[in-house]
Amino acid sequence: MLSRTADHLFWLSRYIERAGKARSACGEAKTPQSAAARAVFSANEWESKHAV
Repeated sequence: MLSRTADHLFWLSRYIERAGKARSACGEAKTPQSAAARAVFSANEWESKHAV
């Protein structure tokens, strides 16, 4: 029973690793950085339009 659990944990870790690599290859890893850059740009744009 212990070896079956170890086998399942091994394959689970492999699938998680593969999913992470696939996400990186698709560019999903860059999404949070892009969202942060857009947020900073929007804030700067808003400030420039509403400056007194």
